[in-house]
Amino acid sequence: MNKVKLNSASISIIPILVFIPILIELSNNFHFGGKTLFFDFILSSLRPKIDIEIITTLFLRLNETIFIALLSWFLSISLGIFFGIFSSDIFYKFSKFPIFLKHSVTFFLTILRSIHEIIWGLILLNLYGLDISMGIIAIAIPYTAINAKVIREQLENININNIKSISQISGNSFSSFLVIVWNPILKIIRNFGIYRFECALRSTAAIGLFGIGGIGTSIILSFQNLSFRELWTYLWGLAFIILATNRILKNLNIKDIHIKIKNFILIMLPIYFIFLIFIILKFFIKSNEVLFFLIKNILQIDYNFISNQLFQYTTETIFLSLLATGIAISLPPILLFTFNNQFMIVVYRSLSFLFRLIPPPILLLFLLMFNEPSISLAAVTLGLYNAAITFKLLNENILKNKNYIALKTTGASERLSWFFGSFIEQSKVYLTYCSYRADIIFRETALVGVIGSIGLGWQLNESLSSFSWDEVSIIILVYSSIAIIGEITNGKIKLILK
Repeated sequence: MNKVKLNSASISIIPILVFIPILIELSNNFHFGGKTLFFDFILSSLRPKIDIEIITTLFLRLNETIFIALLSWFLSISLGIFFGIFSSDIFYKFSKFPIFLKHSVTFFLTILRSIHEIIWGLILLNLYGLDISMGIIAIAIPYTAINAKVIREQLENININNIKSISQISGNSFSSFLVIVWNPILKIIRNFGIYRFECALRSTAAIGLFGIGGIGTSIILSFQNLSFRELWTYLWGLAFIILATNRILKNLNIKDIHIKIKNFILIMLPIYFIFLIFIILKFFIKSNEVLFFLIKNILQIDYNFISNQLFQYTTETIFLSLLATGIAISLPPILLFTFNNQFMIVVYRSLSFLFRLIPPPILLLFLLMFNEPSISLAAVTLGLYNAAITFKLLNENILKNKNYIALKTTGASERLSWFFGSFIEQSKVYLTYCSYRADIIFRETALVGVIGSIGLGWQLNESLSSFSWDEVSIIILVYSSIAIIGEITNGKIKLILK
């Protein structure tokens, strides 16, 4: 009897089975209470509210959003370069610093990276109050660690012999090191760094939902007042900024960029740098009092909370992330295989952009009009948001290769040619990215958990509201530990897929 063998293509499809328990639970909890609001919400997207007051608010909020995103991005890039170099093997091969510093810095960055910016934002919000600088720092903390990791991994590919060769000519090993690492770092900033700025815009919008500032604050206020036309005005404004920023940043890669734009960037960078110094100093001036307060309260640990509730919240969070990951991985290839024609591709792209545009908490609040809070509802929200991202990657990067052309010439349909000709051959690349996406999905469980009354995210918000800093410290420790284990596991999966 032949054994069934799994390949990367079938592994990409099998997670669609998570829809079975999800749909069962959602159907049991479904009600038509929000039917009128549903149609009002959809129709409002076609006729957003446009008047002087709304446009003025939109303009101010978008400026605030860009300001927060740009400062947090610039801070994370600057610190990411520093920590990326300081945590790389190649730095310690030519310097006299003890190697244990590398392991200490790497561990420190792993902790920072394992905690989502929303969690950082909620903590800083409760410690320091509503302040736009807290949003900047909350985004910059995990982004710095992510940028440092990417830079470190790229620097590991540099041949140490190149530095030795230049050192023999110039005589200064540090200068030689900078000469060697400068171009790879610039390349990372030009490619990955630009992508991180778009992410910073989205993170700013998400943090704004909790009142820290930016367009997200106006979005959540409009939703709470059921002013859907206003809400769509702000959403379309956010969409315009994301698309325009993406286009502008792509054009910045062109070598013959206009000299005036270069001069503008050179003028603005020192201004932003001064703002960053001010924000960092303001943060550390307040930190002494806050640090004493935290140490005093964290030491008063409630062990009943650990034994009675923590296991349940942790299990819910892990289960939520697994369900959402299954949706994010399997839904795009299933849709492209089932309906693969030009019209449906346009529909998929439109829906993908829409789900990437609407922040997950807003989508979850909308779905709560029809369903009770549950793990399945939170998983669908997070899964659809991330499926929109994986669809964009899949649709843009799975190329129509020679196998696809060969199948088409035999008379095979578009969907069969795409699946057996293109997808199967390139599915390993898709799964590799999805394994990276799984790390992000777990961190984002805090985002939907706070709104959907699910898992560690909800309990974190409850503990912060009651100023139970001992519980907060435990929850963050658990969150961080699971995220690190997940990252290590995904690293092993990536090695298997290579």
